[in-house]
Amino acid sequence: MNSKISLVIPVLNESNEIENFFNELQICNFSLINEIIFVDDCSTDNSYELLQKKITQIKTVSKNINFLLLNNLKNRGYGFSIKKGVHSSNNDIIAIIDLDRTYKIEDLNNISNQFINDYKLKYDLIAGQRKIDISNTSRLKIIGKNIINTITNFCFNEKIVDYNSGLRVFKKDKFIKHSHMMSNRFSLTTSMTITFLNENYDIKFHNIKYEERSGQSKLKFLDFFKFLYTIFSLLFYYKPFKTLIPLILPLFIAFIFFLIKDIGSNNITDKTVLLFNFNFLLIILLFIIDRINKLK
Repeated sequence: MNSKISLVIPVLNESNEIENFFNELQICNFSLINEIIFVDDCSTDNSYELLQKKITQIKTVSKNINFLLLNNLKNRGYGFSIKKGVHSSNNDIIAIIDLDRTYKIEDLNNISNQFINDYKLKYDLIAGQRKIDISNTSRLKIIGKNIINTITNFCFNEKIVDYNSGLRVFKKDKFIKHSHMMSNRFSLTTSMTITFLNENYDIKFHNIKYEERSGQSKLKFLDFFKFLYTIFSLLFYYKPFKTLIPLILPLFIAFIFFLIKDIGSNNITDKTVLLFNFNFLLIILLFIIDRINKLK
């Protein structure tokens, strides 16, 4: 495994931030990060043309850095763009960051140095850990984050506070091996963290700065529910028992209650039979999903 990093940056309608991002990129640790891959997700503004221009300019002064500019022919999503960039990279280690400057290049440098020099590639993933509040994000995102954190930590017996940070460094082979399980949309980072946990990969979190993005967020109201669906379906696949036990337990207790009541009255009611069938089918489903997960 080589010890250089490919930085993948998904882009969607970021024309107002490109100049600022390249100004901040000047302090990037190019001794560790020697490849930068921009993936434009079919922007409707002139982001692609501006990126071409800036890359041409910076190549004249940074000749040892390999720049790639990829373009999706139609809008595929944040996760798809990152996957495309990872598959096009030439290094064994990948870093991702957003172009909107909510994450800082200084933190990227710190995590990259930790991954390669401090920990000598011992970790499979080092992710930024943000302090999220209403000063830097919307209430809707905070609600979704708290829901996911609570349920996922319960499923994996963890105390992780940030599953979906978009600043992280990870091993390419581990990502590609399980990328089919990761979302093509905004929940890629969350599904990646969950997948790495399920595979018992070594993960470390590092505190980073996080600021409110300028401009309009790409996350729409419906994306919130798509995000929840993606994560719950992944948890149901990886941890079916822990995901459904909170649902099955009260139903099982209700079945026992009505069964005892029916036995006392010498009359098995339809309600008791229905609860029995429902509990039985859920338990069978859990065992089937658990077996499938272990056979993958």
